[in-house]
Amino acid sequence: MVRSCCAVRCNVRSHDRQENKLKKGLSFHSFPTWKQHEGAHVSDVTKRRRLAWIAAVRRADIQFSSISKYLLVYENTGWAIYMDTL
Repeated sequence: MVRSCCAVRCNVRSHDRQENKLKKGLSFHSFPTWKQHEGAHVSDVTKRRRLAWIAAVRRADIQFSSISKYLLVYENTGWAIYMDTL
């Protein structure tokens, strides 16, 4: 399965056009989930984290409540690892 980064101006893909794997160790991440039923603090933190990821990819077509599980972000876009710590 070919994976590609959904962030604006990121063209990283896991496979080339002939379906050959490009590099070992590429890491793609799904958008964080908003955990609404695990207490107010967890809900607030996970909501802010999800909003930060949406802002960071800079795509107008991504809505908070309807992010596909197939939208992925490449780890080395700089902000993905930092955003996990919010």
